[in-house]
Amino acid sequence: MHAERAVSRLWFVTWRWPVLVFALVAVALSAAAARGVQDRLIDGGYVDPAAESSRAARMLERQYGAGPAELVLVVDSPNSTLDGAAAPAGRRMADRLAAEPGVTFVRSPWAPGGQRLLSADRHTALLLVGVAGGDTQASRTAGRLIRGYSGERPPLRTGATGRLAVNRYAEEHSHRDLVRSEMIGVPAVAVVLLLVFGSSAVCVLPLAMGLISITGAAAVLDVLARHVQVSVFALNLVTALGFGLAVDYSLIVVSRFREELDEGLSVDEALRRTVRSAGRTIAVSAGAVALSLSALLFFPAPFFRSLGAASLAVVLLAALTALSVQPVLLALLGHRVRSRSRTERGERGFWARLAEGVLRRPLTVVLCVAPLLLLLAAPFTAARCGFIDEHWLPEGSGPRVVAEEVRERFPAMAGSTMTVLLPRVRWDSPQAGRAGRALSGLPGAALVAGPAGGRDATGTWYEVATRAAPYSATAQRLVRSVRDRRGLGPVMVAGETAALVDMKHTLAVRLGWAAAAVAVAVGGLLFLLTGSVVVPLKAVVMNLLSLAVSFGAMVLLFQDGLLSRLLGGTATGHVDPMMPVVVFCVAFGVSMDYEVFLVARIHEEYLRTGDNDRAVAVGLRRTGRAVTAAALTVVVALGSLVASELAVLQLIGATLALSVAVDATLIRCLLVPAVMGLAGRWNWWAPAPLRALRGSGSAVGGSGVRGRRSRRC
Repeated sequence: MHAERAVSRLWFVTWRWPVLVFALVAVALSAAAARGVQDRLIDGGYVDPAAESSRAARMLERQYGAGPAELVLVVDSPNSTLDGAAAPAGRRMADRLAAEPGVTFVRSPWAPGGQRLLSADRHTALLLVGVAGGDTQASRTAGRLIRGYSGERPPLRTGATGRLAVNRYAEEHSHRDLVRSEMIGVPAVAVVLLLVFGSSAVCVLPLAMGLISITGAAAVLDVLARHVQVSVFALNLVTALGFGLAVDYSLIVVSRFREELDEGLSVDEALRRTVRSAGRTIAVSAGAVALSLSALLFFPAPFFRSLGAASLAVVLLAALTALSVQPVLLALLGHRVRSRSRTERGERGFWARLAEGVLRRPLTVVLCVAPLLLLLAAPFTAARCGFIDEHWLPEGSGPRVVAEEVRERFPAMAGSTMTVLLPRVRWDSPQAGRAGRALSGLPGAALVAGPAGGRDATGTWYEVATRAAPYSATAQRLVRSVRDRRGLGPVMVAGETAALVDMKHTLAVRLGWAAAAVAVAVGGLLFLLTGSVVVPLKAVVMNLLSLAVSFGAMVLLFQDGLLSRLLGGTATGHVDPMMPVVVFCVAFGVSMDYEVFLVARIHEEYLRTGDNDRAVAVGLRRTGRAVTAAALTVVVALGSLVASELAVLQLIGATLALSVAVDATLIRCLLVPAVMGLAGRWNWWAPAPLRALRGSGSAVGGSGVRGRRSRRC
């Protein structure tokens, strides 16, 4: 014990100033390194590079100079028709576009077979542009083309839409939205902390930890973006998540330190006890959150992997800051962070009364809360999948206005078009003709254009159009029907609908394995913490309930437009299949964060007394204030993303904030204590082999229980 105290004093007292100087230097260097991170992020990486649709798109681009057109320029000529006096200007624009670096093809109404790209009144034309390269190169090329060709150029007026135009808009506005969310989130969190704890010193500590995590997160993203594709939304999400978790961990440490000081301990002894107890809780919690976020690495799309890698780094950074810099600051402040009254831990305070009420009627609480959560989750059964498009942009934004003009003036373009590639069939062979007739006979195929092919390479392709919307069930069935054709050799389909079908298949295959791996790993951590197999199982079920609520909110608030209309947009009409995965990984980790905080304290009290009901009551009473404050700061930090103009950030912020709010109130304050009250001492049960594997830490009948001796379950 003497050696332990010497080490503690050496670390938290003797080296306090070098640690602070090192932290300040690290923050300054991180801030300097992250200044240009925004310019290296891209809005892309949403597809699996190994999926058939991705391979077909690359083959069409590289071998044949063809493929889906991801940039659409809408050319208007108000004073003359584009097949009359304005035709020469239109042709010159198309020719200049085709000669631009990075452009693989341009389809225009002045080329053979291009009449469908001219509106009925002949005053509007579409230029369908193919852009070469991966997401980074394509995004930069699209940005250059949009800047160079959009706007008034008499006698023509040009606007841009399509996937690349939508992505460019998101890239350009995400940074402004990040600044806006920080300007809202940081002051709001400060107000929350001041109201909850009533001390400026306590407010400053969590905010300082959060700001350290924000600068560290930006520096981590800058390093990642220099080597791999990193999504532009990673900066917004990781900043909010890192700030929220850093404040969370700081609050847990401060609350436990104040509690130990209120017991009459010296600053040094209170700090040692805090680091031993709260430090272990934070380490386990950070491990649980990191394991949950690591599920994003299971998915092959760069979007998922960049979010996963960046989120893992920021979680570890938040925990490291709380366990290194925070104790040093507490040693400096000492009794100045002590609570002004003992009401926080009073025997008859709000949390004590709540615990008594829940434990008095646990079955009633379970039967009321669980159906309510399932009811809130029910809208997700009506979810429709589709990628982020112009409907996710605010009304009046350039790409959305232009897309609405296309739908109005080109009714035939209201459906979707997919490119069907037959890599082993020559375009001028009889087999190519038979393939075209077979494609024309498929249900849902309205028009088949082709065959077309390269002069010196085997391979032919068709443009297959359908009147159904790109993400409709009809269009997806058509993709599957094309792929199921036999006798034509390999058949590959490219386009938005094919990419959606492939993404849904990838998620269906990988999500189950990722979720199972995370559940087992996090459950293992909770078992090592508590020596119980019941507590981890209960934790997973509780977390899934809060997740289900957030999934239901996606559909109700954004797909159906209940909230998105209030935020200046419209109903998105569908849910991007990537959003539930991101919300699952982040919300599961944050929910497990609070589970660890609560269960660790309950387990600590159970080891001391052997009384399950008392342990649950004391655990809720001792952690209720801190966990609620921590959850409120995360809700504010993530909820500030709702101030964004982009529906994707609004959705992430709103659903994650709702998930945390539900988890910290209905689940942690009501459902978890009720279930643990019903389970009694079975909460701490584990099979004998597992107890032996863990050692003597199993609570049931083990030597760790002090006080009243209790029977085995």
